[in-house]
Amino acid sequence: MGAVVQMELYARVTAAEKELTREKLEEYPEMVRKIRVYGSKASLTLLEAQELEDCRWKVREIDAAFELILDDEVAAIIKHRYVNARKHKLTILRYTANSSKATINRRIDVGVETIAEHLKLAGII
Repeated sequence: MGAVVQMELYARVTAAEKELTREKLEEYPEMVRKIRVYGSKASLTLLEAQELEDCRWKVREIDAAFELILDDEVAAIIKHRYVNARKHKLTILRYTANSSKATINRRIDVGVETIAEHLKLAGII
């Protein structure tokens, strides 16, 4: 009898892809700011227009990835950490009343993995 091999629809994210996702999430507030500033300018240079379109695409995909997080608490922690551009320490301090530091770190990891899966499918990472 032969061995059964289970195939995945798409490859799981690697540790390197999770790190790239964290970097993109760190850039998220800056990209939102660029969209606001460049979007309000009357005329843009070619490079500014390219940057604006790149930021819009990435922000759209990151926003979609946020919507894919199933656990509301994970989503709240991720948004506090990355959307509101808070330091890791401040995120830990805010959420330790309900959970331990290790639990918060696991929830951040779950959220980053969910976002990484979507960004991988979208071609950002």
